[in-house]
Amino acid sequence: MSRKAVLLDRVDAQLVDDVERAVRAAKALPSTRLSQTKLTPEASAELVRQLVARGLERSPKTIRVPLAAQIESLLQGGARVPLKDVGKRVKGGTKAELDAALAKFIREGHARVVVRTQVEVLVGPAERALDPTEIAHLSKTAAQVSKTLKKVQAKGLPRSILQEDLAALFAPLQPSLRLAATTPDQAPSMLVDEALRRLEDPALKLVRIPDLVRALSSRLSLDAIHRALAEGAKDGTLELRPEAGAEFLKPEDVPLCPPGPRGTVLSYARRVSP
Repeated sequence: MSRKAVLLDRVDAQLVDDVERAVRAAKALPSTRLSQTKLTPEASAELVRQLVARGLERSPKTIRVPLAAQIESLLQGGARVPLKDVGKRVKGGTKAELDAALAKFIREGHARVVVRTQVEVLVGPAERALDPTEIAHLSKTAAQVSKTLKKVQAKGLPRSILQEDLAALFAPLQPSLRLAATTPDQAPSMLVDEALRRLEDPALKLVRIPDLVRALSSRLSLDAIHRALAEGAKDGTLELRPEAGAEFLKPEDVPLCPPGPRGTVLSYARRVSP
């Protein structure tokens, strides 16, 4: 005679903690596979209620990290993600749900889609991109250049274009054409502070130093970033912290972190000044 499985009729904080941790690690889990322990319908409903209260999201088939939060995490540290890859990396949503979440995320100014060599790429709002007025001017300028080139390249005598005429065409776009290079009035400490403000966790106010380094890699050397962090820690405007445990730090992130006392690795920064 087979024995009936015993169903758990209540959920405790430890179970909710474990399930929440599993969902956040996987980004999404089927509602039917949240717990290895069999639950009564009432206990299962209570588990879902508590998970939603902790900021997770319920869909018809899954419990997931909210789609907007997943999209935002893709852009941490200044990452740039091909638009076609977003659907592969965001879990637990249908294509229609993801499209709607992405459109809302962009509409609210949290991200932009830019075209890089024919590839659509999702980038963070801090990236320097042309605004609609500049795009309109670029389109008009491209049409003018194309028309002029047809005459320049037509049969007959060799022809060219005056540099001053070409410069005049692109003059309205000059502010956007300047490279994002460090200028004398943009000291490394200023750039690091700007990046820390942009990347900091809204609740904990912490920034992972590997994310900071990657976000500034096109503008500052690793040594310059580490010097700016050390100066900030010395004058009390920054607090540098080690990882809670070495096992939590990825091997590729270790070289990006400055060394701390007694062989520690400083992997987090927090602004102390307002």
